[in-house]
Amino acid sequence: MFEIDTYRLVPRSAPLAWTEVAPDGMAVLVLDQAGPPVDGFEALERIGAWEKVIAWAQARQYTEIAQFVAAAEAAPAAGLTAAQAVESAQAEVGMMLRLSPGGTAWRVGEARQLVAEFPATFAALEAGAITLPKARIIAEACTDLAPEAAAAVEQKVLARAPQQTTGQLRAAVRRAVLRADSEAAARRRERKRRERAVVLYPERDGMATLSATLPAAEAVGVFAVLDQHARGCGSADERPMAARRADALVDLVLRETGFCSTAAATACSADGLTGDESPAPSAPGSDRLPAVAPAGGVPAVTNKVSIQIRVTVPLDTLRGTSDEPGELAGYGPIPAEYARELAADPDSVWHRLVTDPLTGALLDYGTTRYRPPPHLTEHLIARHQYCQAPGCRVPADRCDLDHNIPFDPDTDQGPTSAANLGPKCRPHHRLKGMPGWSVSQYPDGTILWTTPSGHTYRVDPPPLTEPRTPKKATATDDEEPPF
Repeated sequence: MFEIDTYRLVPRSAPLAWTEVAPDGMAVLVLDQAGPPVDGFEALERIGAWEKVIAWAQARQYTEIAQFVAAAEAAPAAGLTAAQAVESAQAEVGMMLRLSPGGTAWRVGEARQLVAEFPATFAALEAGAITLPKARIIAEACTDLAPEAAAAVEQKVLARAPQQTTGQLRAAVRRAVLRADSEAAARRRERKRRERAVVLYPERDGMATLSATLPAAEAVGVFAVLDQHARGCGSADERPMAARRADALVDLVLRETGFCSTAAATACSADGLTGDESPAPSAPGSDRLPAVAPAGGVPAVTNKVSIQIRVTVPLDTLRGTSDEPGELAGYGPIPAEYARELAADPDSVWHRLVTDPLTGALLDYGTTRYRPPPHLTEHLIARHQYCQAPGCRVPADRCDLDHNIPFDPDTDQGPTSAANLGPKCRPHHRLKGMPGWSVSQYPDGTILWTTPSGHTYRVDPPPLTEPRTPKKATATDDEEPPF
């Protein structure tokens, strides 16, 4: 066997300490070509060496991100402010890495912060001495400190950080911050209070997590109210206490918006899907007619906020002849049984959609519906479902309906039509108008983004139904086989 000596393979005379190898491109090559480990010692050393290489690679990527954004900020394109240039560059990073806008902002912000404000921590990351989670702990804890205090904390904790777990490092950093600036905790608490939020995370099997980050006292108060409602259900209620609290939250929130569920486990809305007819296709070749189905609900309090829950259900699924999933707008696929449950509510309102059976793309949006909104708006929301930007998951009904070719009332340019309109969230709507960015749209709603760096990204309208594979032609005794 061999060991590494400045990247030269020499006969092995002692246990190989891979973790002592400096992480860089050559270390990756040597690790990748080394062959299987000879014993457990070497196997664990190589696991540790790969951890150092991962930290080094993350540091290298963060350096590239910080340099790319800094270059755009230092020399903004004509017509852009420095802040707009950063926004444009950040969007390009997000499209390249297939990150959401929020994920991109977080990644770029962290890269720039570590490179510019915490050079010693970043150097330790690049050397593989600490991992990225440890670097985050140091940077996050020092965010509200003056530069001198932050440098003192960094110097204090970095020496022991490589040997500590993330929990041990977090505690050490907290102690160092309090010694360096006793008022930092109050400033951090105020910053965190400004970052309070409610976020929806889709889960499997037709479920979702609604996460609320609140000031501690208010969070405790909200939980106490839910707990009080849950405990008031009586001992005969067979639901677990946690499920009672969840149902209490749904009932209290949706009752205040003007609609509450008819049963504890039934979703609520101000608009729904009704009808059992199967209208004839209005587009050639379209024999699959899904329905947009907001979940059913009954009025409880008037003059409140109106909401809509849109569920797309293939007609075969409604009939029970198929278990193809439905689609809940703003969430994603839901099981066929759950889609049928939502569509079966007697107070629902049905709406007919016609899709291309081969692609699943929306071809037509029917007009006969309860309290119809503008036909074109509903068509675009139903067709695109989300913002037209690459990877963006902002629901279409919360987006601007944007003219991809600017509207001009004096010419035929920029018509207000399905071929020229598409939903874009406010940040991407603003981004589209920045210098260097351009958007082209095809008649079927497919959109092509071109970025200032020259990269292009194609976004197709998501299929509302699963595309069908066309049957292959077969030759009979009386027919010539196809060429």
